Amino acid sequence: MLVRRLIARLLDWLLVLVVAWPLVHEPVLLVLCAVFYDALLLRWNTLGKALVGLRVVGPASGLGLSRVLARTLITTALPGAGAVLVLTGLGWREPALMAGLGWQQPWVVIGEHVGVGSAGWLASLLLVGGLVLLVLSAVESLDLRGTRTWHDRRAGTAVVRLKAGTR
Repeated sequence: MLVRRLIARLLDWLLVLVVAWPLVHEPVLLVLCAVFYDALLLRWNTLGKALVGLRVVGPASGLGLSRVLARTLITTALPGAGAVLVLTGLGWREPALMAGLGWQQPWVVIGEHVGVGSAGWLASLLLVGGLVLLVLSAVESLDLRGTRTWHDRRAGTAVVRLKAGTR
């Protein structure tokens, strides 16, 4: 079940990356698109989960807004924020958002690295913070008990395998 869940998550992130990156060109906005995609489709099914035959279910009362938001923040926003912090800590900048706000400097072209200079401690702090978020996200996802990980227990949800005819 864990491998299916991981494949479904990777397929969903890949779909968001392929669709949203040409439109937004900004890692922060890409994470927001992933959060929106996950939250919007959680009550039905994301494409990744549908392809591997999984579905998120709630209690008899269903998946309310609070359950959807709690699960989405833990499963999508936390690792997404970690990835953005790691990229920022490594010196990767994308000018689209800042240029849209009228700020041209010190933002540089995508993929270029900014010199460490006096703000080297900040880059290190961002890198470490991002890695901590990614590790926490991985650890909580591996805490699998039956069909429920830590985020499922917190949000009151479970992931179940669909029967072949119910996809």
